[in-house]
Amino acid sequence: MEALASILESLASKAAEYMVDSTPEQLGYLFNHESKFQNLWSKVQELKDARQRVQQSVDEANRNGEKIFDDVERWLTMVNDKISDQATTQLQEDEKKAMESYFASFLLGIKSRYHLSKKDEKEVEVITQLLNGKDQFDRVSYCPALEGMSIRPVKEYEAFGSRSDAFNGVMAALDDDNINIIGVYGMGGVGKTTLVKEAARQIIAKEKKLFDEVILVAITQASNISNIQNEITEKLGLKIEERSVDVRAALLHDRLKKINKVLIILDDIWEEHDLDAPGIPSVDKNKGLKILMTSRRLEVLKSMGSQKSLPIDILKEDEAWNLFKIVAGPIAERSDLQSKANKVAQNCAGLPIVIATVAKALKHKENLHEWEDALEQLKPSEINFRGVPSAVYSAIEMSYKYLKTEDLKSIFLLCSIMGHNAAIEDLLKYCTGLGLFHGLDTIQKVRNRVLTLVSELEVSSLLLAGSTPECFDMHDVVCDVAISIASRDRGWLALGKEDVFEGWSDVETMRNYNLISLQHTKVSELPDELECPNLTFFAMVNRDSCLKIPNNFFKGMKRLKVLSLKKVNLSSLPSSIESLRSLCALRLIDCGVKDIVMLGELVNLEILDLCNSGIRLLSKEIGQMGG
Repeated sequence: MEALASILESLASKAAEYMVDSTPEQLGYLFNHESKFQNLWSKVQELKDARQRVQQSVDEANRNGEKIFDDVERWLTMVNDKISDQATTQLQEDEKKAMESYFASFLLGIKSRYHLSKKDEKEVEVITQLLNGKDQFDRVSYCPALEGMSIRPVKEYEAFGSRSDAFNGVMAALDDDNINIIGVYGMGGVGKTTLVKEAARQIIAKEKKLFDEVILVAITQASNISNIQNEITEKLGLKIEERSVDVRAALLHDRLKKINKVLIILDDIWEEHDLDAPGIPSVDKNKGLKILMTSRRLEVLKSMGSQKSLPIDILKEDEAWNLFKIVAGPIAERSDLQSKANKVAQNCAGLPIVIATVAKALKHKENLHEWEDALEQLKPSEINFRGVPSAVYSAIEMSYKYLKTEDLKSIFLLCSIMGHNAAIEDLLKYCTGLGLFHGLDTIQKVRNRVLTLVSELEVSSLLLAGSTPECFDMHDVVCDVAISIASRDRGWLALGKEDVFEGWSDVETMRNYNLISLQHTKVSELPDELECPNLTFFAMVNRDSCLKIPNNFFKGMKRLKVLSLKKVNLSSLPSSIESLRSLCALRLIDCGVKDIVMLGELVNLEILDLCNSGIRLLSKEIGQMGG
C-alpha cells in the first residue's frame, strides 16, 4: 500500500508541474484541447476554400497570358504546404495519438494535450495570417509589357547592299544622343517596315540594351488617336479603362515619361500627326525618348520633325534575282527554266513584297509553259488603282489567280477589307455569317478551316503575320490590288479613310453591289432607304459622331447575311433591322445600343457580337434566334 501511495504521489506531483502557477490561458491548453483542435480544423477548411478561389483566378489569368504577381505565387506555395494531404494527415495522426495517450496514461496524456494544444494555436495564427494575406490581393495578375516580343521575327530579311546605307544610318541615329526623331521613306512595298522591324530586333537582341522598351505601332490610313493609344497601351501592358481620349492621353503620357529610355516606332504614316494628342511626350523634354517613323512621303516625315530621313530604293537587278531564288527555291535555277525565272524576277518592279509573292506562286510550277504564261501575265496592265504601279498590280493579280481554291480567293478578298492587324476570330464570324464553307456544321470546324486558309495565304505572302498569332495583316499594296479585284469581279464597294462617298443616289449601281464596306469613310448622310437587293454584307466603321442611321435604311437589304457596325450611334436600333430575316451574323461594336429586344425577330441569327455595348444581360427574346 505504501508503494502504491508513493506512485500516486509522484504522478500527482508531475501533473502539478503543468498546473502550478499556470495562467488561465495555459490551463486552457489542457482543458479546451478539443475546441482548439476543431478551431484549427475549421481554419484549414477555410484556407482550402480561399486557396481554391485564388487558384481559379490564377488559372484564368494564365489562360489570358497574364503575369501572376510574385506575392500571389508565394502565398499559394505557403498555402499548399499547409493544406497538403501530408500536412492534414499528420494533423489528424497527432490528434489521434494525443487521445490514445490520454486514455493509456494520465500523465503522458496531460503532457501530450498541453503541447499539442499550443501547437494547434500557433497553426491557427499562421493560417489566420495567410487568410488575411489573401484579402490584400486586389487582383492576382497583370498584363506584362510585351517588350521585344511584340516584334515578331522578320521572315526573309536579307541584308542587301542597297539597304545597308539606310539600315546602318538608322542604327547610328538610334545610338546618337543628338538625334531623337528618325525617318525612313520609300514607295509602298519597298521594305520600310521590314527594315525597321529588323533594326528593332537587333536592338532588343543586343547584350547592352539601348532602350528599356521598344514599341511598334502601325499607323496606316485608317488609324485615329484612339487606335494609336490602344496599340501603345497594349504593348506596355497597361489597362486604361477610361474611354475619354484626353484622359487616356494624360495617363499614357505619364507612363511613358517614367520609362528611362524608350523607342517608339510609328510605321506607315500617311499624313502629319500631332504626337501629343495620343499621349506621346515631347522628345525635347524627354531625352530618353526616340521616335522612328516610316512613310511613303518625305514631306510627311519633315512635317513631323524628322532630324534624319533615310531613303530606301527598289532592289537592284542582282538583288531582285537573289531574293527570287531564295524564295522560289531550286526550281528557279533549273537549266530549262532559269532564263524565264530571271525575267520573271526582273518584272517584279524591284519590290520585295512583289518578288516574294510571285516567287511563292511559281515555286511549284514544273512546266516551261507555266513560266511563259506567268511572264505574259506580268506585262504591265492599264489599271492604275490608288497609285499602284501597273507592273506591281499585274504581279499581285497573277499571284491571286494562282491560288488553288475558290475558298482561298474568297478569304483573301475578305481579308482586304478588315484593316491592319485584324483578328482571326472576326474573320471567322464573317465566314460563318456568309456561309462560305458548306458542310461544316460546327464553329470549331469553321475555325479550323479559317486557320488553315490564313496559314496558306501567309505562306504565299499575300497575307502577313500579325502582331500576335491570333491576328493577321496585309500589306497596303496587296490590299489595294485585292480591293480593286473584288470591285471589278465581285460587285464590291470597299472604301477607306481617304475616300469620300456620295454615291447613294446612283440607284442602278447600288442595286448591283454584293458587299459594301465603309471603313472610316467620309459619309455626309445616309439615305432614308437603301435599295440593295443583292447585298449580303454591309460593314461600316463610323468617323462622324453625328451620323444617324434612318429607321428604314435596311429595308431594301432582304438578302443581307452579315451586318457589322462600329462606333455608330445606336441608342435605339433602326426598326428596319427586324426585317433582316436572312441575317446570320450581327456585330454592333461600341455603338451604345441599349435595347435589343427586336433582335429576337432575327430567327437565322447565329453570331451576335455586342462588344463595348454596355449590355450585360440578354433579354429572353434573344432565345428565339437561330430557330
